[in-house]
Amino acid sequence: MAVAPLPPERRYAETIEPGRQEQVLSGAGKLVFSFTEVARPITLLPALYSASYEQLFNTDPKYGHDAGAFGEKFGAAMLRSASVRVFSDGILATAFHQDPRYYRIGRGSFVKRSLLSVRQAVIRRGDDGSDQFNYSGIAGRAVAAALVTTYYPQPSVTGRVVGLTFVTSIATDAGGNLVLEFLPNVIRKVPILEKLRLE
Repeated sequence: MAVAPLPPERRYAETIEPGRQEQVLSGAGKLVFSFTEVARPITLLPALYSASYEQLFNTDPKYGHDAGAFGEKFGAAMLRSASVRVFSDGILATAFHQDPRYYRIGRGSFVKRSLLSVRQAVIRRGDDGSDQFNYSGIAGRAVAAALVTTYYPQPSVTGRVVGLTFVTSIATDAGGNLVLEFLPNVIRKVPILEKLRLE
């Protein structure tokens, strides 16, 4: 009995599931994709975590300690995230002809899937389907890190802060890939999560 092929993935899907055909993104499509990433409600969670951590441990950006400072830290985290997405997955993905989406492995051992998942933070698929160094992702994170000097308060406008922001951004990308890789497995095991799925 023949098995029907899986339908193609949605055009602006953040993750391409195994066995599903991705839709080609034009340059304009990549920009739209980057804006859809920024607009997803789930982006509030990392920004809340970041602002809470910065507030609790008094790390950069040093806006202060009161509720207003927390709001400024949250806003800065959202702006950092948005600039990473627009530069890495929109503007520079177009310039370097690279695919900004995450390609889920889906099968294999936990270690193998983890390594291949984290690898996608430094190796990105080109528009031609080949594996390439993640020029767009790395350069986009460098630009976003440099931009913090335009909206961080003066005590946090240092080379150390820019460098730390850049390195943390790459580590966060690798961690986000792990979430994209394994979250569907967790959701399938918890029925209530399957009903509340956000995408």
